[in-house]
Amino acid sequence: MVVWNHGLSKCQTEAIEAIQRRVIRIIYAVTTFMSYSVALQYAELRSISDMRGKRSRDFPRKLFYPFNCIHRLLPPARDTEITSRLRKATTYRYPIVTVLIATNLSFITPS
Repeated sequence: MVVWNHGLSKCQTEAIEAIQRRVIRIIYAVTTFMSYSVALQYAELRSISDMRGKRSRDFPRKLFYPFNCIHRLLPPARDTEITSRLRKATTYRYPIVTVLIATNLSFITPS
């Protein structure tokens, strides 16, 4: 069973995980008295939370593959001659983010 959605809450993920537990026990009767982790290994499956964590870790890494559809949105790669002389060199520049905080603003102007 492969169910993953970034919009699932923890409660929903646990509910799907509970269904997966029951389905494994029904399909593989041998796993009735096994722990859930052993039953997953027997069924050659991974838990929903493990799959979700793996996809969350893999997503940023896949951005750097040239065949990725959003790879073109990355800034140009830095010159290797410069980065080879730096202690903590990165291939791409980190974006500079500025946040403007507005305080005491009102849409009602005093008359």
